[in-house]
Amino acid sequence: MSTFRHEVPTELQELYVDVAAGQALIPNLKMGIGSLVVHRWDAAYAADGWMLFGADLTLDLGHPFGSMFYRNDADGRVLRVGVKWHPPVQQLEFPALHPSKPELTSDCTAEEVAAVVLDARSRIGTLVAVNAQIGSFVATEESENAILDASGLGLERLSEDDPRLAGDA
Repeated sequence: MSTFRHEVPTELQELYVDVAAGQALIPNLKMGIGSLVVHRWDAAYAADGWMLFGADLTLDLGHPFGSMFYRNDADGRVLRVGVKWHPPVQQLEFPALHPSKPELTSDCTAEEVAAVVLDARSRIGTLVAVNAQIGSFVATEESENAILDASGLGLERLSEDDPRLAGDA
């Protein structure tokens, strides 16, 4: 698309016209990056006595959604941790669920649930951070401004040597 930046062929006009209410176009992304160094998940957050053995996850409009499945090492119990975005409070939720029914788990202690949910939160937090890092890496100043505007953070961008950053304003 970079070759079309100044003059878009007629057959591609639809890419720039069909932006529905509540959506934002993020222009001028740099594509074709070969590699990027990111932070890995820290195993210090792993739940003792529980092993992650499966996940059914997707990013739904940038928000993680799905389930993560943990098995207890000692007795084989399975705990499913739901992962969903809760729009009214704008946060991720991690309900501890029954392995196969749409209900909360009943065979785990509060301590077990807390440990497994922390494990799940730390893994999903890493996933979100890596996706955000990749996005910021391929973004240009123009696309970063569009991302900030779409996020409701379209504030004035200050240069590094702006005296207001040093408290001199």
